[in-house]
Amino acid sequence: MLLATAVAVSACAGVSPGASAVLPSFRSGGGFPIAAISVPSGTIAEVNETAAGPARDHAATAKLLLPAMQQLFARPGWNITVDPKDITMKQTFPDTQVDSDCHHKIEAEHPTGEVSTQKGTELQWGVDNVSWHGATVFADGRLVSILDVSTDVCVRVGESIFHHCEELAKKTVGIDIKSDGDVGIGINITASNAHIAFVNKTLSLIFDIHASVVGTVLKWNVDKVTADNCKIKILGIEIFSVCGLVEKYVKEGASKLTNEVMTVTAPKLLTKLQNKLNTALGSKVVIPLKVSN
Repeated sequence: MLLATAVAVSACAGVSPGASAVLPSFRSGGGFPIAAISVPSGTIAEVNETAAGPARDHAATAKLLLPAMQQLFARPGWNITVDPKDITMKQTFPDTQVDSDCHHKIEAEHPTGEVSTQKGTELQWGVDNVSWHGATVFADGRLVSILDVSTDVCVRVGESIFHHCEELAKKTVGIDIKSDGDVGIGINITASNAHIAFVNKTLSLIFDIHASVVGTVLKWNVDKVTADNCKIKILGIEIFSVCGLVEKYVKEGASKLTNEVMTVTAPKLLTKLQNKLNTALGSKVVIPLKVSN
């Protein structure tokens, strides 16, 4: 249970819970750039009444910290430059049966997808209309990207004998599939171990600051999906090209990726964030709360 005095403050009549007005300002002399958060008493009550742990961390992040960070990064000069080599988006997919015909079973084995970018962008808030589906993102941007899917395609040639598929031969070849599209990149903020207490006689939000980079596929040009190295030879005989089937499989997979939020490997980007905030990720932050009623 939080301090009784904090709970007493939350009981004041005023703005309804969740309708917070956040007014970040700059501290003189460096340090974390948000000097105070102006928040309705009802929001304090909502955070107070949430059980300690991940649920309270999420409430404190979404109701208190996130709006302040979004306002801060909507200001001129508060943006983070993303260079093409700052991010890596990779994902592995399960093996998938592309065609189950006994005469030519086709399976995509160990498929992996990698997104690369040719140009950078600026991450800030309120410019790109990206939906993050609940992720607590305070700065984001849009990147024109190239999708490169690599997979081993195993073709098994068989003959149906007495309702049983007898395998005659098989061959595995590596295939690359390329397309392009738009990807959203955002920085996700988390207030861990969040609690509200009095610090130097001032009601404050206390938390360990953490951040991660997330990405989401906004659009893939599935009409531009092209596969290479698709002609299959087994026992010295060219069977057929599996390009069409593999391209169809990749198009369906790319469509499923759209709007899915994924974690992105981007240590350089997180270093830029630390420099911008003048605060190391993982460190403890104390922000005074100005309670309005």
